[in-house]
Amino acid sequence: MPVTIREIARYCNVSEGTVDRALNNRTGISTKTKERILAAAKELDYKPNMLAQCLATGSTKTIGVVCGGLSNRFFTSLIEAIERNAGIHGYFISLVLSHNSPSKELEGIRYLAQRQTDGIIIFPVGYGKEYEKGLQQLNIPIVTLYNKISGNFTHVDTNCRKIMKEAASKILSKGYKDIVYMDIKNCKFDEDMNFFSLNERLQGYKEGMAQAGLCCHILNTYNEKELLSLAGTSVRTAILCPYDALAIKIANFYRKMGISIPSQIGIMGFDNIDMLENITPRINSVDCNTEKLGEIAFSILLEKMTGNYTGKDVTVGYKFTEGESL
Repeated sequence: MPVTIREIARYCNVSEGTVDRALNNRTGISTKTKERILAAAKELDYKPNMLAQCLATGSTKTIGVVCGGLSNRFFTSLIEAIERNAGIHGYFISLVLSHNSPSKELEGIRYLAQRQTDGIIIFPVGYGKEYEKGLQQLNIPIVTLYNKISGNFTHVDTNCRKIMKEAASKILSKGYKDIVYMDIKNCKFDEDMNFFSLNERLQGYKEGMAQAGLCCHILNTYNEKELLSLAGTSVRTAILCPYDALAIKIANFYRKMGISIPSQIGIMGFDNIDMLENITPRINSVDCNTEKLGEIAFSILLEKMTGNYTGKDVTVGYKFTEGESL
């Protein structure tokens, strides 16, 4: 049976209130008595009652993280960064996967709120007035990553539109005459989904092409016949992907078909996931600084949970990573 405060009080011949003051670092107790009680607690292998502490402090020291899925290494890296920073401050995370379903996402968020989670970081796939109303009714601190819901919820991300506009310029500066954008969103549900981040990337590409005076060339599906035709044109062409997993898939297809990268076709990804280190040729990408994103998302949530955050959305810096695919 676990040792209780009452047993420590008997062991030290003091009141239970005195033991409580010592264990919770409260005033009204001498340093000598406090040290004696703490030593006894260690000797008796006392473990605090977490439920009682939660009731006393109003905090479970747990935050929720809600994500669509873990197939994309970018999201797992972000979750790991959040968990590391939460742990530094004595918090644990409770992970809920929505499997890219807005209704399941909202169900998972409600589940976390009902279990007195102190705050929630969401990679939202849901949006809209009814969705927002559902979140606001929970009256719990929320920070969003990746997709933005609205100005009513603090959002942390990189400037995806600016990045893609700059990416188009960088690709063209390497002598490419055409850039094909793969606008593949992988929506497997009938529900209306939040594609804020992917749409921002698409708009950035469009702005970059317009700035260069070129027409946009957008593919909405993964079609191997179309990919083959791109590699066979006389116009030097590059493919710009909104995420690395898609860039890797395309690179593997071209390798299988004996098409040389970048001499016959160029490829650029987005996110700079660690898998790129094992891909030959190494795919050019964009490092969105997942460690910083996770750190800032948690720090803002922590301030919200203590009622001290008055800031707005935060945009984290990025850098282009060089490879051999352009």
